[in-house]
Amino acid sequence: MSVRKRVVLLSMIFVLLSGMTAMATEIQNTQIDQSKIVNIDASQPIIALGADLSEAQRQTVLSLMGVSEAELGNYKMITITNEMEHQYLDAYLDASVIGSKSLSSVMITPAESGHGVLVTTKNINYCTTGMYRNALLTAGVSDAEIMVVAPSEMSGTAALIGAIKGYEEMTGETVSDSTLDIAMDELITTGELAIQDADSEDIEALIAFVKAKVAAGQLNSEDDIQAAIQEGEEKFGVTLTPEEVQQIVDIMQKIKDLGLDPNMLIQQAEDLYSKFGTDFLAHIDGGEIAKQAAGNIFTKIGNAIKDFFAGLFGNR
Repeated sequence: MSVRKRVVLLSMIFVLLSGMTAMATEIQNTQIDQSKIVNIDASQPIIALGADLSEAQRQTVLSLMGVSEAELGNYKMITITNEMEHQYLDAYLDASVIGSKSLSSVMITPAESGHGVLVTTKNINYCTTGMYRNALLTAGVSDAEIMVVAPSEMSGTAALIGAIKGYEEMTGETVSDSTLDIAMDELITTGELAIQDADSEDIEALIAFVKAKVAAGQLNSEDDIQAAIQEGEEKFGVTLTPEEVQQIVDIMQKIKDLGLDPNMLIQQAEDLYSKFGTDFLAHIDGGEIAKQAAGNIFTKIGNAIKDFFAGLFGNR
């Protein structure tokens, strides 16, 4: 390529990147309400172990977490008891289902601001990563990587308690019992609906869809919530019975009182909400979230293009 053509090409790229940067800056004028987000300091990660793990089970759990006994000094350790599990789960599950031993365990690692909530599971056969994340966002968890581990295949419902209690320990922020109860209600109900009616991802998306509208203050009555649920059924191909619709209504009525920030929900689970598309986002918060989401996308594209060409011409 001649020097003249290379200069022209670089000039065109510069103009393109400048335009995209300006567009992203304009789109991102709406700022996220940081007062609604709990920020994590660069502190020790947490491991919350079930109190009733045998020594062999403990070693299995730690191995699945990728942590040796010698490395435990790098973590804050807390214990989750079966009494705690019954305290928060008895309202939603039969005591025989909860059992008499606390075994599921959780690792919580702090992440930089804007990272979002990322969940992985090992040996969990009932709760999905999406179910955990939706419930954790309801509880106000932000910017953390959370690994849920069991010594053998189990439901993992009790692990939400460990995740939230560990998050409290790491941030110094208290999650009220009422908020934890709402998050637990959401987790259990989502799981029950997924088993009975549809693919778990569809149910998770429907719950997140309605919750974002609730958080944006668009649903002010039970009728409004029911209408949003119906819209979600059509959007995600889910069919619910009247009783199941009422279950979701009841949860959303509770969530409405939490005062969640819709911007926080989008920021912390960008990949989930991006599946809804701008048509959905445009109906939330007067379209401001759609602008912000689009701005994030343009910024990422612009950075990717800049990195690509920096490497292309920097190596010549």
